Amino acid sequence: MKVWEIAKEAKVEVLPGTLITTVRKLFRDTEERVIPIISDEREKKLLGFLTRVEAIIPTSAKSNLRAIDVARDHPVIRVDEDVDDVYRKFKEFKVYEAPVVDENGRVVGVVSYRDLIEAFVKHGVRPLAETVAEVMTTEDIESMIVTPDERVNRVWSKLVYRGHKAVIVVRSLEERYPIGIVTPLDLIRRGRWRFHREIRAGRIIAPAKVKRIMTRGVIVATPDTRIEDVARVMVENDFSVIPVVDDEGRVIGIVTQEDVVRTYIEGAKPGRVPVKPIPLPKPVTVEERIPYRSTQAILQEVAVKPEVEVYRPLKVTVGSIVRHEMPAISINDTVEHARREMLRRKTNYLLVTDEAGRIIGVVSKWSMLKAIALRGPLWRRRVYDKFFIDFVMERSIPRVKVDDQLEDVAFAMVSNNSEVAIVEDNEGRIIGFVTKDDLIEAYARNQVGRLLVENVMVPGRMTIVHPHHSLAHVVNKMKTLMLDALVVYDGTRILGVVSSNRLPFVAYEDALTARKSRRLIWVRKLVRGGARKARFVKVAPLVAADVTTEVSTLLTPKDDIFKVIEALRKENVDGLPVVDDSGKPIGIISKNTILREMARHARVALERARPVTPSETKS
Repeated sequence: MKVWEIAKEAKVEVLPGTLITTVRKLFRDTEERVIPIISDEREKKLLGFLTRVEAIIPTSAKSNLRAIDVARDHPVIRVDEDVDDVYRKFKEFKVYEAPVVDENGRVVGVVSYRDLIEAFVKHGVRPLAETVAEVMTTEDIESMIVTPDERVNRVWSKLVYRGHKAVIVVRSLEERYPIGIVTPLDLIRRGRWRFHREIRAGRIIAPAKVKRIMTRGVIVATPDTRIEDVARVMVENDFSVIPVVDDEGRVIGIVTQEDVVRTYIEGAKPGRVPVKPIPLPKPVTVEERIPYRSTQAILQEVAVKPEVEVYRPLKVTVGSIVRHEMPAISINDTVEHARREMLRRKTNYLLVTDEAGRIIGVVSKWSMLKAIALRGPLWRRRVYDKFFIDFVMERSIPRVKVDDQLEDVAFAMVSNNSEVAIVEDNEGRIIGFVTKDDLIEAYARNQVGRLLVENVMVPGRMTIVHPHHSLAHVVNKMKTLMLDALVVYDGTRILGVVSSNRLPFVAYEDALTARKSRRLIWVRKLVRGGARKARFVKVAPLVAADVTTEVSTLLTPKDDIFKVIEALRKENVDGLPVVDDSGKPIGIISKNTILREMARHARVALERARPVTPSETKS
């Protein structure tokens, strides 16, 4: 493979006298990794080049340094060289990128390790090593680790003088759980780290702390992560370094772009012992495929229909349970802001308003996760759209009247696949809101009939997923079957449930600026019931086991619905497994299934089910 096949066009070129502060702005605006220095706009003879490291050499906002003053001379890549030669030159001069020139020394493009990795992935080249354990960097790892309270000048020194491509921020030196990362691009983007001032003879000020400039959250690998997964993530996100953690989540090494390229050209490092790679997600069998079901069919699906009508109308109007206030965000807010608001206000739902203050949608944890699993993680997208709320919000919000029966509200929610309804008075003015949880609580307080689990549960294998099924398959099944929980079962034992209210925020891109960002959010706990230790997302396809919540309550078909609601509240999940006499799962009962039971008895549902008379047909 030749350089001319993989080189990219140089988006930016500068003249020798360009101030380094201007170069720094160009790096910030374009997020390029290398900027060639050319003789003039016509000849474009290469005089040197700059990387992001040279852009952060000045430690103040102003500087008289010119591009040529800090330029690199080597390596220079010829357009007809092989990728093996590029790898050897990069390794010799300890760079990750360089300009490409023709036979006359004119700049024709740039090439980087990322371009090499992208080419290997695109052309289906298989690495000569299989897992991270065979190539990860463990030497001098201590110098690549910092704590949030360390001063930025130490990080700057590691990046500029020691040649580190990034430093990993850990909770403490005793607890090396990754919580963030600092790269040269972080320093380029932010100005709060500079520790010199131009006035008063270059007066030195107290440098900022690492926690003020680091990118919070980080993608990590484990020793058994497949090299191909790491390569894909590096290409899609332009990451130079990915930390490697042990089973406890502590940093034990890093894998760099150089390490990944090495696996394709040279193979494993000497003396490394191969390990068994993380298994790929379990393929979905024919029996496990999700068949289409209409809303009406899903509404009627239960294990056992009662011989006599057990359900008693609640005779409760929505006005008695309406909530008059609900947290709201703007369509112009970021997904990260929505996440913070949910955590701060302890809610699963946020209204979305437009610039005029009109309600145009709802964002929920469930809608966020549907977007992630079905449309791809946001951090993988090369999106320049500033407003991500529009990407994840639900627009179909039913509107109900204040004197509607709760069963009618339930039917409206089920029909619109919504967890929130807007309540209006008789004149059409909005007076409040009602959520799925409000209806379930009202049902528990007011239902007097004795419904059993078998009369409400969704039966069959379709409510069960294997722990190694992909997260995309899990969420797609929940969406298609209109379920808010599924049973996780490996064939021998029940591991727990996937519950929509407990699914973690996996990874989000902060679009506060109209540029790509690396801010990844992690809110799961490493230890059940323990304190948060880290903020990371593993480099591996997410599977059901990654989002499973253990439960201690298993239900039987003959259990009472009131026991179910109490158990859901106790376990803080949206659904629980239903088992037979031998303990094998036979279905699930969840908040959505109880909502369906209410919807089945709605006045509007009965009206729709009523046969049309000939006289009505004529009219």
